[in-house]
Amino acid sequence: MHKYFNLIRKYHSNISEKKLNTYNKLFDIYEKINVKINLISRKDFENFYLHHILHSLSIIKFELIPKKKLKIVDLGTGGGIPGIPLAIFYDDNKFFLVDSIRKKIKSVDRIIKELELENVKTYNDRIENLEFNADIIICRSVSSIKNILKWTKNSLKKNGKIILLKGGDVDKELININKRFTIYNIDSIYSDDYFQNKKIIEIQA
Repeated sequence: MHKYFNLIRKYHSNISEKKLNTYNKLFDIYEKINVKINLISRKDFENFYLHHILHSLSIIKFELIPKKKLKIVDLGTGGGIPGIPLAIFYDDNKFFLVDSIRKKIKSVDRIIKELELENVKTYNDRIENLEFNADIIICRSVSSIKNILKWTKNSLKKNGKIILLKGGDVDKELININKRFTIYNIDSIYSDDYFQNKKIIEIQA
């Protein structure tokens, strides 16, 4: 069993064995690809399940995504995080993973193929050039909140929302945000030190 994998079982008892088996496959698939393309920092790779998969799955604990047929965009997906871990759990929803770096998207395509995920599609482009009409846009540590709101204005439904995984002091960024938002503290659901000061920000369109 890979390091920290059991934390998924510990915190997410509602995940089926079939989906747990899929999460278990992720480490070896990413490790193989990561030798050639640095999707996950090699210095941090041993923390793959703690820093990347469990962090992504925090969105599940707060029940921020309904389990129904929604269009969800992962902006700046990089190595497919958080899009792929969330797509495994929310398999009734359609996920669109967007990144401007071609080699990363090609690697993510390989991961999707190996996992046989049918609800995930990738786009090698900047989101400003796309119009998704998405129900939800998710983003992990890509840019400032101000930039993300600007970039996504043509891709989000009028009644949609943005879910941001952020760290540190977010209060300054939110001062001039003229939208309704809710802050969720991840350390309220995960006791591991890594999640101190890690937050999810839910912003209504």
